[in-house]
Amino acid sequence: MKEMRLIRRFPVMRALMGLGMMACGMFLLTAEESHEYDYVRSAPCKELLVKPRRVPDDWRTRTAAVSLNQAWEKDRSQPWFVELQRDGARWVEAGIAHGHQDCVGWGLRQLEWGFARMKQDGSFDCGDPFHSASFLVESTARSLLLLRASGQEQVHAASVRQLMLPLLTCSRWLASPANEKTAAKQRIYTHRRFVLACAMLQTSQLHDDEPLRRSAALMLRDGLGMQRQDGVFPEKGGHDSSYHAVSLIYLQRYGWTVEDAGQRRDCDAAARRGVAWLRGRIDDQGRVNVAGNTRTGQQQEVGRSGVLKQVNFPEVATALMMHAYRCDDPAAGEMARRVLRERSVISR
Repeated sequence: MKEMRLIRRFPVMRALMGLGMMACGMFLLTAEESHEYDYVRSAPCKELLVKPRRVPDDWRTRTAAVSLNQAWEKDRSQPWFVELQRDGARWVEAGIAHGHQDCVGWGLRQLEWGFARMKQDGSFDCGDPFHSASFLVESTARSLLLLRASGQEQVHAASVRQLMLPLLTCSRWLASPANEKTAAKQRIYTHRRFVLACAMLQTSQLHDDEPLRRSAALMLRDGLGMQRQDGVFPEKGGHDSSYHAVSLIYLQRYGWTVEDAGQRRDCDAAARRGVAWLRGRIDDQGRVNVAGNTRTGQQQEVGRSGVLKQVNFPEVATALMMHAYRCDDPAAGEMARRVLRERSVISR
């Protein structure tokens, strides 16, 4: 890590190192050297995206259900989605970034709430169970990897033990032949290939599970094959400025995690094309263009709570900030700042 910090600090050293790698070469380093933990702890990330969170005073005893799941606890006729528990990962991330152990603990409790409702085969009796479970697996696996990288795993050993086996069971269920048809039907949403790829890869890293590692590679390859020549990751047959950013987040995350150099190169090339397209959808003020979007910004879809889907500005900024960090691209970081400051769209 010391060498990595020196490379980032001194442009001459970056140039010399660049002779042996692509210009945007963070993915060509080992997974350990380029761990997402460093990004989460970086000053720009903590300032703009992973801000401190105030933990409820009674976090140890109150329900850990999130959003609609709280209503479901009181009335089982109401809809619930296990994916909503992924907010726990945001608490874990914030706790790690700012050194707040209660914040980490509260986040882990939310993730545990989700897995406590898992069936024996790894599935869930919730709305949209396959896709919903993929978000829970990905967010939990990432949280545990961040904990491991931070050296705080033992502080939360009881929660880690509580999560590890259910995580593996659910990830294997996602990758099982029983879900092949379900997974195939979701190919109209490119970002879901990368979510699944990340979920399986990160779980395989925690459990050293080779079949899951192979399944992750297949999902990655399928998602990469969907990218258009102009860099777009299609959603429902066209482009979408907001969901394109989601694809970029999980694609870049996969590149940070995977150990295979060939896969890292493929992630890097696809991410660079995707970021170039996204930058072309943002004006000098930081406004995001929604013209032609297939899913967000023009009253096309509603979310889990029934509210119309809009551009998710923090996700757009995250995709840009991840690129700025791994590629030493200050302009992308400044664009992320403008997006978060403006939080507005144009359509032209």
